[in-house]
Amino acid sequence: MAGRKLEFDREQALEKAMELFWLQGYNATGLNDLLKHMGIQRQSLYNAFGSKHELFIEAITHYGKTIIRQVEEALNAPGSPLENIRNFLANIATKAANPNYRGCFVANSMMELAPHDPAVEEVTGMLARRVEQALERALERAVITGELTEKTNTREVARFLYNTILGLNVRGKASLARTSIDDILQVALSVLK
Repeated sequence: MAGRKLEFDREQALEKAMELFWLQGYNATGLNDLLKHMGIQRQSLYNAFGSKHELFIEAITHYGKTIIRQVEEALNAPGSPLENIRNFLANIATKAANPNYRGCFVANSMMELAPHDPAVEEVTGMLARRVEQALERALERAVITGELTEKTNTREVARFLYNTILGLNVRGKASLARTSIDDILQVALSVLK
């Protein structure tokens, strides 16, 4: 028996759900808000995504794939690996200083749901590890090119930098002053010597 044909663009509906979850969070996003924002009917949501929770997991996974690709592109750009890391961190700091900054969907979800939702903890944990690994690879290239000493513990530094990124995302969402963000960035960058 063939399934019923979707009467909407699934990818577009997923993007819209992701945007709403990112803006409001999981708990503050009601099912009716989702349906209206996505432009679909309740049964269509259940048929295409299963449940609100399954839709959320798919939305954060979708967001994560996009972000991981952007992180890897930024860190693997031609030129100095260390300069790529510096530029990457500076870009995050600039975004976090925007008064309308909504934070990182992954960081937001970690704080809201991961402590008590194993599925969200699994997805956000996997995405966090991927970003840490991308940072670690860039740091390893910086060691190979002589920009960092061979004594550099690239795993520890990658974890520190990722934690700094999380902090910038969280504090930026809370409208932290640009001078404070710049102070955080300068201290983070000081480990890259």
